Amino acid sequence: MGRAACALLAAVVLCTSAAASGAGPWTPLCPAVPAADSLRKEPERLIACVLAVGLGTFGAHRIYLGTRPGVPILYGVTFGGFGILPLLDLGHLLFTRDLAPYRGNRQVFMWARPRPPGTAP
Repeated sequence: MGRAACALLAAVVLCTSAAASGAGPWTPLCPAVPAADSLRKEPERLIACVLAVGLGTFGAHRIYLGTRPGVPILYGVTFGGFGILPLLDLGHLLFTRDLAPYRGNRQVFMWARPRPPGTAP
């Protein structure tokens, strides 16, 4: 075996054994992998923003974030509220810290607060 192959093998063994042992005063030689949630957040925002700019008048960003079928149909018939709704949506997608309220949102105006359930007369 060559010197480079031995060094690579030693690095792999050290990384796996240091991460697996979990005991002792030593820190692992290999950096920890970030959680899957933190890797997913920003690309989701980026894709939703690109869709809002490119196909926002047809509600593509709303389909990506998950909504009822009537919302993109309404966007398509009115060309995104004459181009105003995709711009407002884009502003909210860019400047809102958490996208959770917009995922699966069933309202036409995704930034509006949901109405409280009404009581029967």
